[in-house]
Amino acid sequence: MMKAGYVPVLVGKGGRGGAATTTRFLVRVGLLNNPCMEVLLELAADEMGYRQEGVLSIPCDAEFFRRVVTAIPSANKANLICTPNC
Repeated sequence: MMKAGYVPVLVGKGGRGGAATTTRFLVRVGLLNNPCMEVLLELAADEMGYRQEGVLSIPCDAEFFRRVVTAIPSANKANLICTPNC
């Protein structure tokens, strides 16, 4: 069940076929318009295009992604949830 106000994001270099190298996060929707997140979303668009289907994928290291999100001043622990890969 999806938590209200969050969007799932697959983070990692593995792409859609490499579930072993991706980490699934739930990110508070409001963080997606932060400039730091916008850079990561542009990286995803550059590498995978704007027509991703299914779960949004961001091709960067999961720990780097976690550091970016937690460095956003308005962010707190409730804005990022790491979930088991499905």
